[in-house]
Amino acid sequence: MHYLAVCVAGLFVFNEKNELKRFKLFDKNPEEIAKKLDLLERGEEIPELKELKNEFKDLEIKRPNKASEFLKNNFREIIIDSGFAENDSEINKILNAVALSKARLNISLIERRDKLIIQTVSALSDLEKILNAMSERLREWYGLHYPELDIRDHEKFAEKIADKGLRTNFEDFNRSMGMQLREEDIKVLQEYASRLKELYVLKKNVEKYLERIVPEEMLNVNTLLGSILAAKLLALAGSLERLAKMPSSTIQLLGSERSLFKFLKEKKKGKPPRFGLLYLHPDISTSKRELQGKIARLLSSKLTLAARADFYSKKDMSKELLEDYKKKLEEILKGN
Repeated sequence: MHYLAVCVAGLFVFNEKNELKRFKLFDKNPEEIAKKLDLLERGEEIPELKELKNEFKDLEIKRPNKASEFLKNNFREIIIDSGFAENDSEINKILNAVALSKARLNISLIERRDKLIIQTVSALSDLEKILNAMSERLREWYGLHYPELDIRDHEKFAEKIADKGLRTNFEDFNRSMGMQLREEDIKVLQEYASRLKELYVLKKNVEKYLERIVPEEMLNVNTLLGSILAAKLLALAGSLERLAKMPSSTIQLLGSERSLFKFLKEKKKGKPPRFGLLYLHPDISTSKRELQGKIARLLSSKLTLAARADFYSKKDMSKELLEDYKKKLEEILKGN
């Protein structure tokens, strides 16, 4: 029986009597060594291991084993004898360099899906601003030709312009006070409208993407707020960890920083804000003004529990949190 032992120098094969039978040394590149050690720790094969397995059919690769213990106890002597290092000083330098590279690698491998969500929702916010600006521009531009066109929805407006072009192509067109356009004028207008249509499609795709990834990272918060609002709250907090550490009063006011600063600066001239981003939640925005503060406090208290569960335990508390929230919300509404 043969046993595999692994260290920063490479892979070593020992027999039952702890006699070294073969070894495969790593190149003296700390980053490469760190990557190979990480792959081995995760149970993946590297080229050196494949070669040894082909040579020793009875090779025991599960560690720790008797060979790994022997290598651990005779580490420096074996490494120097193998030719990987000349002395203890060189071994110490290699160990420090590999440890540093491995720490960097571990940090880079940490999944920060919350950061991905933040970037995505920020991109969505940028996209919404661009769409609004471009839509208004298209209305003013096409209004020179057909000011009577009454389509309130920006996306549908862009679709119609891209499809119809000239006002005379609209089914209900009769007459207009707008100016005549040449073929080259309408062509560039239609191209602009077509690009605007594509941006609306992109916006929908980004929203669908958020609807998929937000529940994976913050299921409990997502259940209370919905994907888009949950992502926006996360972006304001800066990270899921920060959100989880915030008291409910801070969560309630996220997004109202300007109003709060103004109130603190001019205390006698106004009232403090009661909520920030949470106002976009339909339970708050559609309720009576005198109840909005109470509902915001209730929702933020549940969000505190939800964020902590999402960050610390990843426990699914969504059903209990939502049921308790709905129950207390009903009490607030009935109590009025």
